[in-house]
Amino acid sequence: MTEIKIDIWSDIACPWCYVGEKIFNQALIKFKEKYPKIKVNPIFHAYMIDPGTAKEGEDYLSYNKRRWGSDNWTVQLKSIGKKYGANFSNWKIWPNTLLGHKLIIEANKKGKGNEVLEEIFKYCYEMGENISKEKTLNEIGNKFGINDWNNDENLKLVLLDEKKGKKQYGISGVPFFIFPNDEVIEGAAKPEMFLQALIQAVDTLE
Repeated sequence: MTEIKIDIWSDIACPWCYVGEKIFNQALIKFKEKYPKIKVNPIFHAYMIDPGTAKEGEDYLSYNKRRWGSDNWTVQLKSIGKKYGANFSNWKIWPNTLLGHKLIIEANKKGKGNEVLEEIFKYCYEMGENISKEKTLNEIGNKFGINDWNNDENLKLVLLDEKKGKKQYGISGVPFFIFPNDEVIEGAAKPEMFLQALIQAVDTLE
């Protein structure tokens, strides 16, 4: 099957990345209806917005008050997110994402990065779980047959992703999507933009 690879830099502790992932997947469904014989392989790269977050994660409201004075900024976020299925119905923890990125790196190797990231987002924003913890991530990994993910090799790959994104591509905010024709989409764009970029990427296969 012909394959299109999409490189995506994102952070689990980035609620806009959660919204962007929902929007991207909606575009992906429409693309597959139009091009059923073309496989889209999204590769998720690590980006840590705040590596200084407490190792075990921090209380949602306490973190927001410490950084921005309140969580008022999330009102618009939740309003937009709800349109695409990102409801933020039980957001309790602002996570440290180092371990989560290691799990996603391992999931990428098995072609399950998109599914695992979606589940991590669900645990964090809809189920109120703390995805900073290895136990929680093991539970998620086991659902997809991913076990040996918390290792030095994946830590090295996470750090390389971080460096490449910031140094080579100058990424200062996520989500950040790079398509095969070098088209870039930054942020949680509309489904139509993602769909158009996917369709244009088909030309690179010819």
